[in-house]
Amino acid sequence: MKSKPLLTLLAAMMFLCHGNASGVPWPREVTVVSPAPGAAVDSLLSLMGRTVVRHTPIERWDVQPLGGPEIWLPMMKDGRCHFANHSIPDMIKAYQGRGVYARAGPTPVRTAAAGHGVMFMFWTIPEKQIGGLHDLKGKRVFVRYKTNPLFIEMAEHQLASAGLGLNDLRSVLPFSNLSIALDGLFQGMADAVLFPVVRHAVEEINRLYGECQFVPLTSEQSRYVVERLSGYHVEDIPADDPRFGNVNPVPNAICYQNAMFCPPALAPEVAYGVVKAIFDHNAEMGKAHPFAPFWSLNYRPVVPAVPYHEGAIRYFREKGLWTPEAQIHQERMLSRERRN
Repeated sequence: MKSKPLLTLLAAMMFLCHGNASGVPWPREVTVVSPAPGAAVDSLLSLMGRTVVRHTPIERWDVQPLGGPEIWLPMMKDGRCHFANHSIPDMIKAYQGRGVYARAGPTPVRTAAAGHGVMFMFWTIPEKQIGGLHDLKGKRVFVRYKTNPLFIEMAEHQLASAGLGLNDLRSVLPFSNLSIALDGLFQGMADAVLFPVVRHAVEEINRLYGECQFVPLTSEQSRYVVERLSGYHVEDIPADDPRFGNVNPVPNAICYQNAMFCPPALAPEVAYGVVKAIFDHNAEMGKAHPFAPFWSLNYRPVVPAVPYHEGAIRYFREKGLWTPEAQIHQERMLSRERRN
């Protein structure tokens, strides 16, 4: 069996043969931050790490489940974090210093690549007989999640797309985690909950009630939402999607993507090499994780987000995925960054 030093040397030689400059200061170890211990993304990042170590000179891919941008953005600035995973809509706010990030102000950060999508929808159970957004009028709904303004923002825009507002709900209920909200739904204290869709919770509802129902939007309603909120897109979700465990298709779903972010100062060859390892060797991850197939060139690796790292842009140009529209968005975001 080949030793790790020999494998590392071979990986470095192979990498250089693919157009990389010699003398690149590759880190032996990289720190990668995930949102929370035990989260699905945590295990996904560990799976990615095995691919990255196999195909780059990096020897250790250390996943640390520390939390959100308020934790890892200062770490990136100090050189203690190389990559982090987070949702694109919230990252746009952090980058621009808006909302809960206003105190910190605009923070330079770069997108390495976008990956799996997440539905951000109202959930309910069949007995509530909620067949559309208009049926939420007069209902009790879990909407206020901790101090995260994305939930209120999403609720307001989905309701507005149907001509409703928060004041049309009977109750706008606060909650601190999904388990509390689902218990309230099951016990009749609420009629629906707004939350990014989590597969294990959907499967539990499917087991208890036959189907977890997502309050549907029309194509006009979904377009209304994504035209007014940055970082979201519309997706038609097939039945039994591996990300969600939904029984039936969900057309016109409001979705956001999780992405890998990195500091602007990261060496371009390192950003290029890590992105290349993940996407060129996506098949190695196979179906070991429900999100893995969506970190693919066939999904949506380039989307409007915070500016992309120059190393990542190089890779996506090579693959023919860096479009004129992407370049226009990049230049617009960088122009605003320079003015801050």
